[in-house]
Amino acid sequence: MKMIITSLFLFYSFLLFSQNNEKQNDNIIYDSKSIDVKPEFPGDLEKFNTFLANTGFQAKTKTDEKTETKIYAMFVVEKDGALSDVKILGKIAAGKAEELKKNLTTLPKWMPGKQNGTTVRVLYVLPLLNVN
Repeated sequence: MKMIITSLFLFYSFLLFSQNNEKQNDNIIYDSKSIDVKPEFPGDLEKFNTFLANTGFQAKTKTDEKTETKIYAMFVVEKDGALSDVKILGKIAAGKAEELKKNLTTLPKWMPGKQNGTTVRVLYVLPLLNVN
């Protein structure tokens, strides 16, 4: 009888811990530099910049590398492509930062990132140029 009770206890303990690990892995946020497929805005950079034009910003391109960028948008691209935890970093007026955050959260959903063939949450940092 003790052997049966011990076996059942071990079996249920194993089930409880395996479910807990799956939930923990579901909330991991990966760095965009360390995953197989990076998140992408649907369309190209020009389309993305069109959405940002209202706030007077544009995404930094390779041709803009000489320009010093001191403003960054940092956000998490969720598994469904929505943006969350949007933060604006750098020297920028508070009102302008709030407007930029609002515009970023209303963007169309991104194509999410993937790691080992599985869709994952990804931390994305986007350098911005102030065009005003």
